[in-house]
Amino acid sequence: MSLKACIYDLDGVITDTAKYHYESWKWVGDQLEYNLTEKQNQKLKGVGRKESLDKILKWSGARISEAEKQNLLHKKNQMYLTYIDTMTPEEVFEGFKEFNQKAKESGIKVAIGSSSRNAIRIIDKLDLVLDFHAIVDGGMTENSKPEPDIFLLAAEKLGCDPSECLVIEDSQAGLTAAKKGGIKSILFGTDKGLKGAQMQISSWLEADLEKFKKLF
Repeated sequence: MSLKACIYDLDGVITDTAKYHYESWKWVGDQLEYNLTEKQNQKLKGVGRKESLDKILKWSGARISEAEKQNLLHKKNQMYLTYIDTMTPEEVFEGFKEFNQKAKESGIKVAIGSSSRNAIRIIDKLDLVLDFHAIVDGGMTENSKPEPDIFLLAAEKLGCDPSECLVIEDSQAGLTAAKKGGIKSILFGTDKGLKGAQMQISSWLEADLEKFKKLF
């Protein structure tokens, strides 16, 4: 068995949209008369939009109708889109494009596997649309992370068995999804205490394709 594909999460792995998510989710909390903390926002990383709202409602103890939920989700997304529409290619994490290009040149297929329903819009703003063999976002599967559906669909689109793929993730939901799908994973970033990854790197400048291959 050998490494044949890399599947990247988007938010927090290729670019930093966490700050935009926090501002818009904090607004949702304010509407519920609840102060959402940055620590709680970390627990929303890699989680789908509806599931994130459910977590905030549980934390706040607020009870709202389904119509009110949909209204909050719509307004939150509109606010988030306003933020990401200001993004530029300079917001791609240093070293990512070089690593991705090296992977492709060595015959490894590459894909995005993101819970974000706005993934394609973000990738377009970052001028990365043509850099991947496949893009899977949260609107393409029935279940979001921590279920493995997004990664399994990405592997299918790449024509690879999940066991031949490597997921690069920054969230517990993503690492859990990879493990459930029988996919090896790399934890990206400096977070401690997350479980399931075979290796951790703090930035793309630490990414070593040859070390990644040795995981297989």
